Amino acid sequence: MIESPSLSLKEKEAFIRDALGAMAQHSFGFICSIIGVVDEKMGRHYGSALRCKLDGRRAVLTALHVIEAARHEPLGLAISAGYGQRPYIVEGPVNVDPIADMAIYFLPDDYPCADSSFWPSTRIHRSIDQLSTDYLFLHGFPGKHSNPSRLLGGVVSQSLPYGAMRRLDDLPGDLEPFQFAIEYDPVGMVNETGLAQDVIDPHGLSGSPVWRIGVSGRSSH
Repeated sequence: MIESPSLSLKEKEAFIRDALGAMAQHSFGFICSIIGVVDEKMGRHYGSALRCKLDGRRAVLTALHVIEAARHEPLGLAISAGYGQRPYIVEGPVNVDPIADMAIYFLPDDYPCADSSFWPSTRIHRSIDQLSTDYLFLHGFPGKHSNPSRLLGGVVSQSLPYGAMRRLDDLPGDLEPFQFAIEYDPVGMVNETGLAQDVIDPHGLSGSPVWRIGVSGRSSH
């Protein structure tokens, strides 16, 4: 929460809820689902991704382990393309970075999403220095709410917008210097209105983009 002598705990919580609600609406158009194609009509959600522009080219950015898992399905990969759109079948090479567990797929011109659905590379931070003093926001598709899809008719998924602080204690032993962890504590989990909600299995959120809500520089705990 934001540390300020002029704000009560309720005011701090209200600020976070308002920020998360706005971020959820703003960021939804930039996220997509990575799908393993089971057969000509069915697919299975494996992870989440960010649509972005890199060096002026439209791309999808996700975790490499998501791509590798989805590729095990008989007919390869597909990417969701927005409400009411048939998922887009991936053809051609996927650029990978095994050390960073990262995969980038540059989209052909016939991918149907508008340019406004791609996050600009100028707004992608290369440093994690400010993460410990900011409130973080993750948005993706958990597997529990992403049902096997009838590829000819579109994808049925419900996203999870989630806010938390960076996790600083009890970190995994294999965490690399350029990686970071986010707290995911289901105790007391609430939605944007402050109401309690069912605990959501985070499986399927791999590859989700993470934003800072922009309070870095102020004290936080």
